[in-house]
Amino acid sequence: MNDWFEWNGFKCTEYGIRVLEQPPITIPSERATFVDVPGRSGSLTLLEGDGVYDDMILAPTCYLEGGRSIQQIAKWLQGDGKVTFANRPGGFYYARIVNQIPFETILRGNPEKMFTVNFRCKPFWHYEELSPITVTRSGEFITNPGSVSSEPVITVYGSGNITLMVGMTITELENISDSITLDTTLVEAYQGVYSMNSHVSGDFPVLLPGPNAISWSGNVSKILIQPNWRDL
Repeated sequence: MNDWFEWNGFKCTEYGIRVLEQPPITIPSERATFVDVPGRSGSLTLLEGDGVYDDMILAPTCYLEGGRSIQQIAKWLQGDGKVTFANRPGGFYYARIVNQIPFETILRGNPEKMFTVNFRCKPFWHYEELSPITVTRSGEFITNPGSVSSEPVITVYGSGNITLMVGMTITELENISDSITLDTTLVEAYQGVYSMNSHVSGDFPVLLPGPNAISWSGNVSKILIQPNWRDL
């Protein structure tokens, strides 16, 4: 059945809501500025950066069955979190619900009880249920199956000074004791609850589409990678 979406771990059908029309699978727009140059046909395109895209509004059209608790539904359909649509299973978007849903109007003035939920989605569709990848030999390759670069969480187990090379990115780690975790999405380095940012120099690693070499110099026993694959 294609009649559901899932928001923060709960399917809408658990609340008596069924999807009549799924939002189309949409490719986000690149964030760009177009400048007209005097004496030149067309315009000059200025990209804000490589792989920088705008948010999208994905809005399923829904039907509310009778006899349901509006208070529970209103409490559920708010805030931010993860949304999965039935027409694109196996992954999710990070999103925020941005419209106020007029349930009173739906119940009293709309016999068909139809409404939309506007999810303001970040541009990337993230793969779900990804297991960490363990690398024990310098020079091993891991392959990014996504269409865009991923922002992994990498834990390096080792000690002393370490040079980590992930694809084309080189990261210097200094005075490591036991382990250090590099969270590229947050641009933070830590060990447990303690910040390790002062032990890091260079760029945080990304995994480009296709094969990426994982190598290092220094005393490293293994590397654990949460890959966070994603597509447009």
